[in-house]
Amino acid sequence: MTIRQPVLNSMKKAGINMEIIQRLSERTDTVTVENRFGGGSCDTHPLLSYLIDWVYQTSNAYEMGVQDVKISDFDRIKYFVLEQDSNAYMTCLD
Repeated sequence: MTIRQPVLNSMKKAGINMEIIQRLSERTDTVTVENRFGGGSCDTHPLLSYLIDWVYQTSNAYEMGVQDVKISDFDRIKYFVLEQDSNAYMTCLD
């Protein structure tokens, strides 16, 4: 999976481990992701599954007052998921 440089930059600024991103981007299998509120599930690329989980964790942190990630970086990463797999985005993040 190819990741545009602005998205990579946002991932770095957000503190995401780039070695994990590299390894996951090279995989060709699929994994099942589930909506954290019980709103369904779908299969997607392992990198997108990782990023969906990251969005959930970051959103939870924001709700608890921890705002270490800029909203612009958060949104760029979230919308990268949308660009790559609209079904996974709509199932888990919308």
